[in-house]
Amino acid sequence: MAAFNPVPFMQICLVNSFFPPWRGGAETYTYNLARHLVARGHGVKVFCAAPPRKPGEHSVDGVRVNRLPVATWIYGTPITLDLPLALMKVDADLLHVGFPSPYNAFHVSLVSKLRGIPSVLTWHNDLPAVSSTASLLVRLHDSFVLPAYIGRYRSIISTTETYARESPILARWRSKVRIVPNGVDSRRFSPEVDGNAVRAKFALGDRPIVLFIGALTRWHSYKGLDILLKAFSLLAKTFRDVALLIIGDGELRTRYEKMAIDLRIRHDVFFLGDVDDLHLPSFCAASDFLVLPSKDRSEGFGLTILEENACGKPAIGSKVGGIPAVISHGYNGLLVPPCDPLKLCEAMRYLLENVEERLEMGRKARMFAEKRDWSVVARETESIYKDILTK
Repeated sequence: MAAFNPVPFMQICLVNSFFPPWRGGAETYTYNLARHLVARGHGVKVFCAAPPRKPGEHSVDGVRVNRLPVATWIYGTPITLDLPLALMKVDADLLHVGFPSPYNAFHVSLVSKLRGIPSVLTWHNDLPAVSSTASLLVRLHDSFVLPAYIGRYRSIISTTETYARESPILARWRSKVRIVPNGVDSRRFSPEVDGNAVRAKFALGDRPIVLFIGALTRWHSYKGLDILLKAFSLLAKTFRDVALLIIGDGELRTRYEKMAIDLRIRHDVFFLGDVDDLHLPSFCAASDFLVLPSKDRSEGFGLTILEENACGKPAIGSKVGGIPAVISHGYNGLLVPPCDPLKLCEAMRYLLENVEERLEMGRKARMFAEKRDWSVVARETESIYKDILTK
């Protein structure tokens, strides 16, 4: 059966730092947007850095993925020297790039101008200033480099109205900003998923499970795992059988493991490393709730919250960045102040002690997630493309 296509066929070129199996919110966004645009009858090609695969071109769900070799890394960003030439040759009606990657965003805007191809920028989050050196680079970029290219984009997509309002960059370019929330695969992440295999694998039985999902790298230290470990050490004094599952890996893993030992909670904290996306819904299903204790505005959305919600589970998140637009306090989860282990501990204790309320939040969370399927994201993004190409 032919795919339903409400608008004329478009050749779309998506550019992002990475592509699955590399894990990250921007990667999940790029993959799901691409495959749903293909399902709607469009041609989609993706340019990204090669890791964790080798350079080359292959097809995924009808999407042509071109993985480019990485020459070097700057500020945690892969520099793919082949990208400018590839963009100059690509057959595309529209270019769409994800930020934060100043390198990609600059070259897409440049090619957009040189070739007269309209371009769109998805602003996932501001550049994170994770160190004094990084903070200096961010200020230099935002003050001198960004103004040279951001104005060339026809539209800038923000995933939440909250972030569009609070980001000083997006506030400055508000006339170009369109809001398209992130999505979730509500069939893969579902209350029907069985989490018993996860509980059995780690001999967790009926223990309450708290879940954290995020990269354990320097560039993702804003995710606040150190805050969660401190809060969990306070919680464990009251709930001695509660378990914390940590999904993600990176160079800071050893530091976090040592922290768990120092806090005397290591036997209750399970560092699971990277988990294949295929199995991720099972971990959400096994958990009682997810915690995303992000520290600052570097958290543009919090896609893991939506995935946990889709499995019928509430989430606890910090009141920073785009998280308040995803968690409605008391409805599909709880909001807490950032960098406050005591308040985070109290929120976790509340969900553990009030089982019926937690389950009711989970039911509402599922309804919330069902309205945000990736098919909706693709349709709304397609509408932006159409507006740009017809003006």
